[in-house]
Amino acid sequence: MLTKIYSNDALYTQIFKITIQNGDNHSYGSGVLLAGGQYILTAAHLFSGNPTLSNVHIINAAGQTISGAAEIYSHSNWENNPTSYNNDLAIVKLAQPLAPNMGYEIYRATTEIGQTFIRAGYSGNDVVAGKNTYDAFTNIINTPFGSHIEAGSQLLYDYDDGSAQHDAIGQLFNLPNLGLGSEEAMSQNGMSGGGTFIDGKIAGIGSFIFRSDVSDVNSVTDSSVGELGSDTRVSTHADWIDYVTQGNPVYNVPMLASEVMKNVPEPNYGSVVNYFLAAFGEPLTQAVSFNFRTVNGTALAGQDYVATQGQITLQIGQNHVAIPVTILGDKIAEIDETFSLEVSNPVGFSLPNNALVLTATHTIIDNDRLLF
Repeated sequence: MLTKIYSNDALYTQIFKITIQNGDNHSYGSGVLLAGGQYILTAAHLFSGNPTLSNVHIINAAGQTISGAAEIYSHSNWENNPTSYNNDLAIVKLAQPLAPNMGYEIYRATTEIGQTFIRAGYSGNDVVAGKNTYDAFTNIINTPFGSHIEAGSQLLYDYDDGSAQHDAIGQLFNLPNLGLGSEEAMSQNGMSGGGTFIDGKIAGIGSFIFRSDVSDVNSVTDSSVGELGSDTRVSTHADWIDYVTQGNPVYNVPMLASEVMKNVPEPNYGSVVNYFLAAFGEPLTQAVSFNFRTVNGTALAGQDYVATQGQITLQIGQNHVAIPVTILGDKIAEIDETFSLEVSNPVGFSLPNNALVLTATHTIIDNDRLLF
């Protein structure tokens, strides 16, 4: 059962209604404020019509528009496809942040299955909440329902009434759980994008509901007893949330060979800039120049890093130069990979010799592992 949340509950001020205007049509969903007060986590499918920022309104439980949307980040791998709904996440950056002590941390543990959660979102103009239990990963439905859901990326629950007849997951997958009695709740229209909470942290984002003739009390998808729901699993997407809200690391420009970061963690999204270093042991007494270019090892230009080349001139009194290179991120599990920098066409000195020390091989450390 869903119950109304009142102003003495923290959810009242940190769950928001997201309304989207498209011509004369209006739609709405829900979103939850992330810790720090500037970003709202919600579902990507709310923005499938690519609305302009001016047509997106963030409204609190008192009916007030709290801020404009400065930016909307839908997950780069969001699949607007009824057979998957993979990566159904979006983040709205508020033009005017709320108090920095507001918002919720995300759930980073991987122990959601079997746990009871609290779901919160909007029904009409009210914030409502109720409980349910995550029974399995949603990819369990792939074969019987013809879906293509990524393993371990979504969390499945059903709406029970205490009877085996309407225990959808028990009937369909032999995973019986008769539910929470009168406390059991199901997502409804308007709650898409709303958060679910385990231990006071955001564990899931409401994505979609569906039904089966085996368990549903009626013949339509209407949030009735016997239906099922799927939430996007936040722990699987924690790295993307961190990337949007915090960005990738910024590495210092080295001045000494000992400061060069030779082993660089591969980012999961976007890119990072790292540095090679060419250095002379003493300040130069005359200007020198040389050409440089990156060279593939097991890492490939255009796929793992951005190729770079050019000419560098060092003036009298200088003794080193840091050469930036962009390392590309992905979510593909692969071996650690290397690439190098080489110099040529020296002017004012000769190669090879001991005058120029080149710190010029980098290893991209893969950090992509399947999460279950």
